Amino acid sequence: MERKLTAIMFTDIVGYSKIMSTNEKRGLELLDYQNELVLPIVQNFNGKILKRMGDAFFVDFSSSINAIECAVEIQKALKKHNTNKDFEKKLLLRIGLHIGDVFIKEGDLFGEGINVAARLEPLAEPGGICMSQAFYESVKVKSDFSAVRIGEVALKNILSKYTIYKIPSFYAEDYVEPVGNDEIDEFQIDYKIKNIKKLPPPSRGIVETSLIGIPSYVGLMLITMFLTFMILDDNQIGKQEITNPKKLILELKKPKNKTISYIKTLLYDETRNLIDTIKIESTNDSIVKIIRKDINRIILNGDINYNNELIKSFSFSEKFKEEIKTYQLSKDPSLEGRMIVGEIFQGSIKEIPDSVFDTFMIASPSLLFDSIKNPIHYIVLILSILTYTLTSIKITFEDIRDVDKVLGYFVKQMGFKKPIQLDKQLVYKPTLLQVFLWGSSKIRARVDGNAIYLIGNIAIIKKLEKMFKSYEV
Repeated sequence: MERKLTAIMFTDIVGYSKIMSTNEKRGLELLDYQNELVLPIVQNFNGKILKRMGDAFFVDFSSSINAIECAVEIQKALKKHNTNKDFEKKLLLRIGLHIGDVFIKEGDLFGEGINVAARLEPLAEPGGICMSQAFYESVKVKSDFSAVRIGEVALKNILSKYTIYKIPSFYAEDYVEPVGNDEIDEFQIDYKIKNIKKLPPPSRGIVETSLIGIPSYVGLMLITMFLTFMILDDNQIGKQEITNPKKLILELKKPKNKTISYIKTLLYDETRNLIDTIKIESTNDSIVKIIRKDINRIILNGDINYNNELIKSFSFSEKFKEEIKTYQLSKDPSLEGRMIVGEIFQGSIKEIPDSVFDTFMIASPSLLFDSIKNPIHYIVLILSILTYTLTSIKITFEDIRDVDKVLGYFVKQMGFKKPIQLDKQLVYKPTLLQVFLWGSSKIRARVDGNAIYLIGNIAIIKKLEKMFKSYEV
């Protein structure tokens, strides 16, 4: 890659794209006039044409004096050329001048010098010259010209602001202001893409995102489960709280006291019939589940409480009798009922229910395993990874002038906000709609010469790449 600090001149025929779209013959004639008039002057001032893009020239000068004198001479020559010419044959140029670094690789131009010069040119008047302060300072005492200080301006897709100077038009009388909506015309201009290159994954590629995303997703599932356990914590008997299922069935099958007989009468007829007919050795999880759910039903209904004489007739310990008063004061009938059942069926059901955390720790492995078998989770996980995985591409245009209008137009079409400057990049933040469609990923862009470097999530970058290609001529 060749690099040098040089004086750059960028020229452009005023309104050329519109001329070509309406009168191609006139456009080609203007190119011939430009070649006849401009090229000899460039050669006389030892300028070297780095790149030609249709009607535009990038010219390199080893001396900034040569660059300004060449630019002035070109505009004087065009003033003379336009004298007494019909409007169709008049040739009007804008010229931008800057000093900066230029990189040349495989015919493409990069660097600060190229970026700034190309964006100074549109700020010149038709028939005039626009230059940066760095360029102006290098020639102001060495060359005879008169420039007006305009002040600090923001250049399109350039992070820093620049103070500019202008030499007014040499032939302003030859310029006719076009009628119509320039913004619409601007995006009707054809452009060509030289190539689109996928760059190495940035800091957060698909592998890195997966390594972070999968554990995060599992963690989110566990947190959701735990919160669900907290919300649904209603003093019911959990599966793990049945410590001796066979003993529980045996106690219900052959009640030893009035209290257990009373509790049995509260169960559904189907549950009682199941208890009476089941063989103890045939006890399994399904049967225990039916009995457990029915006992939980009568607990939640508040049917088991210490005010009931049949319940009170059970031989509770003195300690429990004192404790039950506390449960009654809590005004939570289901908690009172759960503690009574635990006391009555000691050895079959845990006396004190498990905490939410204990219940969660016991139940979460099986719940997590069941979730893993659900394909919806895989779909959500894949979409999440794609949303937050970054990718990067470089789009190189044939013409540097296409870079600004195309980037701004397509990003705006996708609904992103105007860019902000961050870490030497243009950052386009999504609107609420874009967050819903694409996730919260931003678009980061860096313009260098006739190339755009884009970083964003895979979906956004693929969409932009498709849009660039679909509008290409």
